[in-house]
Amino acid sequence: MAQRIRVLIVDDQTLVREGLRKLLEFESDLEVLEPVANGQAALAAVERLTAEGAPPAVILMDILMPQMDGITATTMLKARWPEAHIVMLTTFGDTRLISSGLRAGALGYVLKDATAEELVQTIHAASRGQTLLQPAVASKVFSSLPPSPAGSVTAATEAYFDGTGDVESLTEREREILTLVVRGASNRQIGERLYLQEGTVKNHITNILSKLRVRDRTQAALKARDLGLGSG
Repeated sequence: MAQRIRVLIVDDQTLVREGLRKLLEFESDLEVLEPVANGQAALAAVERLTAEGAPPAVILMDILMPQMDGITATTMLKARWPEAHIVMLTTFGDTRLISSGLRAGALGYVLKDATAEELVQTIHAASRGQTLLQPAVASKVFSSLPPSPAGSVTAATEAYFDGTGDVESLTEREREILTLVVRGASNRQIGERLYLQEGTVKNHITNILSKLRVRDRTQAALKARDLGLGSG
């Protein structure tokens, strides 16, 4: 039997924590850990679980919390455990905060009113280091994100923005794919739109990440906005 995906829920609202917990406990391939109420508690929980040799595979992180907010916690978690897979929990209107969370190193985000299927899909994708961005919010988030002023990128993600990357070497096809990534399209959706096999799309995205000197598609989308790409 495959190992279950360990999920840590971080949210200051008891109803949200327990609601998500009960929802996810129905999934046989997920192991829901004891939820915590703020960023400080999340740091302590990850440290303890990592010391025990059983760190969470995915962390669902609320943005606005007392004592330590989700963005600060994400920055600190990624600085200490770069391999941490963090997904921001948010409401539709938090586009500026979502952008800050992505810059802090979160893989992506999921809406608090998402369906059970959407939430489970997001967790599975995050456990593989991938991101499922909901298109309705993705376009809103990235279109609201202004280019970063010099020195504004957090230390935890500074390595992702070490210069412009080899932007000029992006092919026309890669630019088309990057545009769709910014809009929140999945590899399958990109393939359907551009009449490409999903494996071909993956290869193109690998090349894009290498040329832009970023680690994942979320950071590629962020850098695309900073460079004025992907908005067409």
